Amino acid sequence: MNTLKKNKNDLMAKIIEILNDFQNFEQPYVNNEGDIIIRKKSSKSKNNQSSILTNIFKEIIKNDLKKNRV
Repeated sequence: MNTLKKNKNDLMAKIIEILNDFQNFEQPYVNNEGDIIIRKKSSKSKNNQSSILTNIFKEIIKNDLKKNRV
């Protein structure tokens, strides 16, 4: 059992070492199911653009609902 934990720690250390060469990835972590998750860093501009698009669609839907009530 102790060997399994050591192997897991060694694997994570090597993954972190490799990811240090790449700036566009976040630090890896292990989820509840035991999967190692490596996520790409998201840029702020993409999040901002998607929220703007979401707000536009909200306004369109809101205006359509107002038209249907009359």
